[in-house]
Amino acid sequence: MKLRVKTILTRIKPGSAIAKGIVVLLSCLLGAYITGRFHEGSKYMGAMLAAISGIVVLQDDFKTSIHQGWLRVAGTFIGSCIAYAYLTWFPFTITGMVISVLILDLLCMAIGLPDGSKMAAITLVVIMIVSIMSPDISPLLNGLLRFTEATVGALIGITLAWILQRIPAKKGS
Repeated sequence: MKLRVKTILTRIKPGSAIAKGIVVLLSCLLGAYITGRFHEGSKYMGAMLAAISGIVVLQDDFKTSIHQGWLRVAGTFIGSCIAYAYLTWFPFTITGMVISVLILDLLCMAIGLPDGSKMAAITLVVIMIVSIMSPDISPLLNGLLRFTEATVGALIGITLAWILQRIPAKKGS
């Protein structure tokens, strides 16, 4: 199959690429800043999680971005709550983390949020791992920071999707 230059160029959306770069920049800066104010040891984890959230949420369609943002925030909230409950009563173990993910997945299915279980599981795993990397952080602060980072990234992704939707498309594209 021979690809033509024109075909390749029509696939390129510079606005989307620039928006993704802006989402990563703003999410990293804000995620690191917010987390660093409360827990210096996990500020780069905060930057990473905010950026991941922003990337996941940023879509070409604003309505889809809103939906992805809702899934991200709801899933992160559930993952944070289950990780908090587990770490409040038990020390970290791989077995405990796996059982927590299973419970979390079943809960998301039961409440009608199966797509949110992926984000919930990611959040839970990150909170559990941060708890062993930084044992000085309380389960409550750890969960609140991860939830905040995901929410910040989601809001930035949604905002950029909204801005992109308002930029008129070129004729013929």
